[in-house]
Amino acid sequence: MAKIINLVMIILMLTSCSTTSTNLSVSEILPREGYVYIKKIVILRKCEVQRGVTSCVNGRISSAGSGFIVKTTFKGSFIMTASHVCVTNRANLLSGVTATDMIQVETLEGKFYDATVLSHDPDIDACLMFADNLVNGAEEVNLSDTAPVPGDKVYNIASPYGIHYPNVVPIFEGRYIGEKEHKGFYTFGAGPGSSGSMILNEDGELIGLLHSVYRDMHEIVVSVDYGSLMQFIRRGLIEHSTSHHQEMRDWNRFSSNKVML
Repeated sequence: MAKIINLVMIILMLTSCSTTSTNLSVSEILPREGYVYIKKIVILRKCEVQRGVTSCVNGRISSAGSGFIVKTTFKGSFIMTASHVCVTNRANLLSGVTATDMIQVETLEGKFYDATVLSHDPDIDACLMFADNLVNGAEEVNLSDTAPVPGDKVYNIASPYGIHYPNVVPIFEGRYIGEKEHKGFYTFGAGPGSSGSMILNEDGELIGLLHSVYRDMHEIVVSVDYGSLMQFIRRGLIEHSTSHHQEMRDWNRFSSNKVML
């Protein structure tokens, strides 16, 4: 009789655990507050010297993309996006034209912060940036410990065509369909402005970074492959977090030695 009671209790416990996990809503799983909208303004300048006099012409162009927070410190947040979103390809400029990039990120709350590029890899189309003072309301997007398997359900949080408002950002569902070389392939809707956005597994963990779509079929998107993306992020955080860790230690030491007046 005791064995039967124990067996029933075990079954009830297992049922309870499975019910708890499936009752989590998408809004509780997905890191929406980790999303950022990225706007880049490129200042163009061309100068010529005629008869000893220098004259310059200035212009500007703008572009936009999506991104996400991978780490927050007391000073600000580390942000990922696509390389072509954060850096202007100087090879495409006319001869004699210089370009200066200015980047601003907007959080889901609608707050704006200036960002600087720390590192980027055009070969895989990935970029790591840092936004000073982006601390409050920032949510870190956790990295998945396992690579996706073809057929896995995935989510994408992005702003195609710039569609976003305070506390409003599109969420797409799709499937992972495999990878080739340094590219991962997924099926879900995307468009201009989706570049640099996060691709998540069903647990809300990062598995990809969208950087392009097929021109005639926007439901098939291309991402940095899982292995290359994880390596780029972890290497970048190790390299660029060192100074922030030192600053944190200095701040803690200063705070502990302060005399209250």
